[in-house]
Amino acid sequence: MAKKSSVDGIATLGVLSWLMLCSLGTLQLQPLIGGALVDHLGISLPKVGILFGIELVATAIGCCVAALSMSRLDRRVLCLAAVLLLFAASIACAWITAFIWLVVARFAAGVAGGAIQAVVYATAALRTNKSRAFAAINIVLLLGGGLAIGLTSSMIAVGGVATIFELFAVMAVLALPLLRAIPRGPADIGDLPLAATATNPAGLGKHAVLLLLLFALLFGGHTMLWIYQERIGNDLGLSHNEIGAILGGGTLLGILGAAMAGLVGSRLKQSTAQLIAFTGAIIAALLIVYGESGLVFACGVALLMAVRFFGLNYMFALSTDLDPSGRLAGLANTAIFVGAGVGPFAGAVVVGHGNFRAVGLLSAAVYGLCVAIAWHVTTGARALLVAPAE
Repeated sequence: MAKKSSVDGIATLGVLSWLMLCSLGTLQLQPLIGGALVDHLGISLPKVGILFGIELVATAIGCCVAALSMSRLDRRVLCLAAVLLLFAASIACAWITAFIWLVVARFAAGVAGGAIQAVVYATAALRTNKSRAFAAINIVLLLGGGLAIGLTSSMIAVGGVATIFELFAVMAVLALPLLRAIPRGPADIGDLPLAATATNPAGLGKHAVLLLLLFALLFGGHTMLWIYQERIGNDLGLSHNEIGAILGGGTLLGILGAAMAGLVGSRLKQSTAQLIAFTGAIIAALLIVYGESGLVFACGVALLMAVRFFGLNYMFALSTDLDPSGRLAGLANTAIFVGAGVGPFAGAVVVGHGNFRAVGLLSAAVYGLCVAIAWHVTTGARALLVAPAE
């Protein structure tokens, strides 16, 4: 039986962070991978949107099924099966050139990645300080993503897009001996009250449902623009290395946003935090598609990442307030990938042969809708959480 101290330990947190890097890595690289698929395999822009949309929807499916089945499954065995599937799918992607089979392989990779993320969130929910665990995982994810984005262009130039998929196959293999740190279930940590809470969570009310919708819309608005950012930079005359540096640097700016949220914390109201985040996202989306220089493009990318992770930390904190069992946090991750999967499909509908301004306007409109929903959710949830104390 694992001890609570081991679940709370830095080693377990490191394993969770590595698993998130394995499961989310290629999703962070979608703009650069998409550009390489266009240039090297001749895949059209709409097909790139469809491919990545299917992968993201598959991730949502894997995460949802695993999260809802978590109380009945051996989490360590589930994670092992998902890591092996991710390895096989990554190897397949490195060798496949036909679009239809690439779709199948990325669907499998998405299902595997979603299941891994469900295990990560369920394990993080067993830690004493959940919000700090989420923040640490996100920061490691952003650091790893920023480094990978910065190196991806050079790796593709040397060995083609296959080298990226091979890299994540290697990462999956390295994760295998680390899985012993994953508790098999809530009772595995020897904390019966916590086990009961995690296994039999309370029902979710309307504010929780609206919060899940907000997660989906946030990432839908982001991914419909995110997957075409390499092409937007290319149209501005930026080199592949310059685009990689901008996207990598923008990812690192997400760390600043997450860190600011951690420093400010509850001193800023949830409603104010979300107003800042979504207003900033609207401005950033318009800068990216209407800017006519590399500098404006870079500023838009950086602002979008900073405000997104600033608001995201507050959203996850609210999810744990509404449902301390951690189930809502896991379902929020599912909602993220539902929205992230729909986003590229929506972008593919309006992009045509390169109408990126239409994509940016659609993204900004989604963020505008998020402002209204976020205000209703955060003010209503605040009243709901304060009521019992009164």
